[in-house]
Amino acid sequence: MRVTIIPEDGFVSVDGEGYSNLDLSFIPSDVHALQWYDTDGDLERKDNRGRIITNEEITDLTPYQPALDEWQAAKEAAELAAVHTQEFIDAYDEQLATLETQP
Repeated sequence: MRVTIIPEDGFVSVDGEGYSNLDLSFIPSDVHALQWYDTDGDLERKDNRGRIITNEEITDLTPYQPALDEWQAAKEAAELAAVHTQEFIDAYDEQLATLETQP
């Protein structure tokens, strides 16, 4: 699993599918980004001016599970919105077809 987390943007991407504006307030403010590559990753820390000052290797993604939970909730919401949008389009098309067949 490939994961990118950018707390400042509320952004989480899992295997190339990303969502923004997620609540990542649990992540310390000095974390610039987290990159995870299946079994290990990097944690980039920044100073108070926003410059990257360290790049730490990590081997456990568990402390960031709430970010993955936020991502999953966003994914499910997007899928549900897509279903409702398609239902609306289908109903509109059906209504339009009915109107077109009336004299």
